[in-house]
Amino acid sequence: MIVTKIEKQKNNNKRYSVFIDNEFAFGIDEIDLLYYKIKENEPLDKDKYNYILNKLLLKRAKDKALKYLGYKMRSKKQVIKKLQEYEFPSNVINKVIKVLEKYNYINDEDFAKAFIKDKVNLKGYGTFKISYDLKMLGVDEEIFKKYLYDECFINESQKAKDLLLKKLKGKNIEDLDYKEKQKVYAYLARRGFSYDSINKAFNYLLEEF
Repeated sequence: MIVTKIEKQKNNNKRYSVFIDNEFAFGIDEIDLLYYKIKENEPLDKDKYNYILNKLLLKRAKDKALKYLGYKMRSKKQVIKKLQEYEFPSNVINKVIKVLEKYNYINDEDFAKAFIKDKVNLKGYGTFKISYDLKMLGVDEEIFKKYLYDECFINESQKAKDLLLKKLKGKNIEDLDYKEKQKVYAYLARRGFSYDSINKAFNYLLEEF
């Protein structure tokens, strides 16, 4: 095995991408590159290569993942993406993910439940937006839909009412003209609330007043 190219990574000038026999092999920290004396146009011993891949990089990837998870909960896709940014080999990433899942550091169901509660209670988002965001974070719809559409877990209609009252700022909904009602309706829709929940909120306030 010949190290044919070593180049700095674009997003981290203290990490390098190592190419063996003209193919990308792994990303490695500068300190490890120097310690293991990996140089361009020189052979890389197979035993050293296996150690770097299966021991050193595995430990480094675990450390990076745990540090990333230390700030807040993440989805499986987020952790994979973060490790890919450091250019860890796919087999190393897969091993790390399996370990993290085994010890419940990654759990997309727990992540989805916490995410839904946060976005509903703190951000005031509706189910449409939350569903879209969770999909973008790589969480399978089968995992989160049982919570997102369960009124025992969250009550979107009630949240829509609360947000509508907040938006009205004490005004009587019957005093709003058509354009003002449309603006408030559009605001709730942008927050990701379903048309059914918005209509229920409007009807509830009209009945109250």
